[in-house]
Amino acid sequence: METTHERPSLADRLSDPHTTAALHRLLDRAESLDQMLQVAGDLPNLVAIATDFFDAVCHKASLDGIDLEDRASQLLKLFVQITEPANLQAIERLISRLPNLEAGTALLDEFPELFATAVDVLDEWARDLKDDGIDLEKSVRQGLYAVLYLGGQIRREELDRIGYLVKSDVMNEHSIESVGMAGSALASCRSGTCEHPLPKRVGLFGLLRAMRDPDTQRALSFGLQFAKCYGGVLAEKHSPSSQEQK
Repeated sequence: METTHERPSLADRLSDPHTTAALHRLLDRAESLDQMLQVAGDLPNLVAIATDFFDAVCHKASLDGIDLEDRASQLLKLFVQITEPANLQAIERLISRLPNLEAGTALLDEFPELFATAVDVLDEWARDLKDDGIDLEKSVRQGLYAVLYLGGQIRREELDRIGYLVKSDVMNEHSIESVGMAGSALASCRSGTCEHPLPKRVGLFGLLRAMRDPDTQRALSFGLQFAKCYGGVLAEKHSPSSQEQK
């Protein structure tokens, strides 16, 4: 059994509320649609203007010796490298540290003032040294030369011994004073005896007379005291308790 549906008339369809609402929406957008059609009509002219502008840019770049195609290829390779996952992660880490970079930039802004202050301090220090009779440039040059020379001559074992010597009582101010006085005495002794063509001979009576001299007695006292102190140090170093500690 066949069923037939009678279609509504055009007047009925135009009077339908849904049709009326659709027609209103279409009329509301008619103005925008007309503007789009106008732009579409002007599109060929815009494309031609853009093409002429691009051709002019390419011509000027060619006159300047710039190969835009090669630059574009290089730019494309750079874009591919930048978009690599590892590079993107590195860029993300770099961006996360931009606040610290900003703080460092602020410090760089203050660097000229800090550098000027350091130069002023160094100049004042150099003037003080010059007043004390010390040439800073000459001292630095000779000191650096001495360090480099000794660095090339001394082995590590010898350097360790020098360090042990510096930390020992040999560098005590009293020890240095005693060594200095011994040096002065040796220099005086050389000028008083060794410079003569024939050294002055001293017999038994001369030795006894010399022992009565106050300076000789002072030196003998020093020698005897040194012998006592040195013997005490030997006894301490070679005692059984010290040997067990070693």
